[in-house]
Amino acid sequence: MAISRHNLRRSFVASDRQVEGEGVLRMVLLSIAIAMPLVTLAYLKIHDMRLGYEMKEIQDRIRREEELTRALELERSRLSRPEMVQQWASDAGFIPTRSSSIVRHQFTPEDQRIAKLRPVFSN
Repeated sequence: MAISRHNLRRSFVASDRQVEGEGVLRMVLLSIAIAMPLVTLAYLKIHDMRLGYEMKEIQDRIRREEELTRALELERSRLSRPEMVQQWASDAGFIPTRSSSIVRHQFTPEDQRIAKLRPVFSN
């Protein structure tokens, strides 16, 4: 009978420990269940901020490249325009004077024919 009481007492102690263990396990699972969405939100927020910084850097780089492209195109148009004008003037028979303006060297028969076909518009 003493053995049976001892075994009975052990079973009560083991069941009490098992109940306490289940309670602790439930609390751990509850804390994980509550923490997971918060951790996920924090991770997503950090990822969103990091992407925002990277997008800003990319937009700044694109803006700088566009400004550089505009500056290069403006410089190219400034440089090519006199060359194109000079080429056109030499092809058309103009010669530069000392004042750097282009004047007609002589009227060709082609010029006279074009002048007859096109009326003169005066302002």
